[in-house]
Amino acid sequence: MRQLQPVLWTKGVLLTPQHLQTQDRFLEDLLEMQLSALTFCPWGFQRLTIDREALAGGALAISHAAGILPDGLLFEIPDADPAPPPRPLETCWQPDQQTLDVYLAIPEQRNNGLNVSSGQNDRNTRFLAEVLLRRDENTGLAEKPLVVARKNFRLLVEGEATEGHTALPLARVVRSATGSYQLDPDFVPPVVDISASEYLMAVARRLVELLSAKSSALADRRRHKNQSLAEFGIADVANFWLLYTVNTHLPDVRHLFEVRRGHPADLFATMLALAGALTTFSTTVHPRDLPAYEHANLSRCFRDLDEKLRLLLETVVPANYVSLPMRAVRPAVHASALERDDYLTADGWYLAVSAELEQAKLVRAVPELVKISSADHIDNLIKQAMPGLQLSHMPSPPGAIPVKSGFQYFRVGKTGPEWQSITRARNVAAYVPADFPNAQLELLVVLPTK
Repeated sequence: MRQLQPVLWTKGVLLTPQHLQTQDRFLEDLLEMQLSALTFCPWGFQRLTIDREALAGGALAISHAAGILPDGLLFEIPDADPAPPPRPLETCWQPDQQTLDVYLAIPEQRNNGLNVSSGQNDRNTRFLAEVLLRRDENTGLAEKPLVVARKNFRLLVEGEATEGHTALPLARVVRSATGSYQLDPDFVPPVVDISASEYLMAVARRLVELLSAKSSALADRRRHKNQSLAEFGIADVANFWLLYTVNTHLPDVRHLFEVRRGHPADLFATMLALAGALTTFSTTVHPRDLPAYEHANLSRCFRDLDEKLRLLLETVVPANYVSLPMRAVRPAVHASALERDDYLTADGWYLAVSAELEQAKLVRAVPELVKISSADHIDNLIKQAMPGLQLSHMPSPPGAIPVKSGFQYFRVGKTGPEWQSITRARNVAAYVPADFPNAQLELLVVLPTK
């Protein structure tokens, strides 16, 4: 029960410890109530580091920890509060037990009972009395002994009674077949800051990488109206909305990851909004399938949401074209393999060409100078000065093709002996003379609509 009645200070009041204790409780409970009312789940670790060397030696110990207990008690180990004694782990296991949960615990506050003990080994009180020497902060003189309340923390393991204690899940220890101990990397204790959990930071980093890669892949399928403006045709509607969804949420996730600050509920809400939007493109995941936030079980809710997000980000909007980059295999010759039969039976082939040349000259020169054939026959065409497949400039390429700024597009004729050589060799090559400085070629194969 909270103490929300302040002490009534009046002239002539005989000051007793109860007056100051009641006033302290009033201020503490007032702050805790305000924090709970204004902040969602304001308890957990802000920082946490487990002593790995002690764990290798068979004991669990805290190197650094700071945060807020569920009852509002703040702590900072070891700067302001001493660390609890290390907990030996050897005798804590059941015969077939493989994992062990460990808790940071402290006795609960007794409203009308004993809360401070002077005994160093008393495990039943919330605080232990400790004498500190303090100087006058104004003069730096007059050192006096003060009795302060030191928090009586201890480490409890699963199976031990936590009744009468305020406990915060700290770690999950895994025992290997050789008897060594390790921390479960997928366990997430309650935290108030995502930087306190390596797992949550890894989830955020992986999501940023996935979204960035997805954004780049989808952006490559846009049509470029000019150097600074992209456009989408009717056939690109699904691709547009998927790219819009990814690009809308990527900055939010990247912000949380880069600043390394934020309540886990904020990261979860950002991921949840992204997942909900992505279910629009999925036939297997519905918004009702997405998990709910569980502050006391962050491992489970983040693991489930992370798995569904990765599944949703694997969604591919079908495209009825394939881009085959024509790579330079030797000076003036670019080539690409044809690995699928439907490339040869496609509705149309289009050659995209870019070079450091005026666009008008590029449009005129490509049909006259560029030769298309198989890699086996291209040398014969060059030596005999024979033409390859016919190239016809397309001022307005088909809507299925993502037009890029700086490229000109040419329809490739699929008839004649050079086409037959391509079908037999299952590759395509292009001769691009030095008239086209820094030439880039890309073959776009438009497939039948399914």
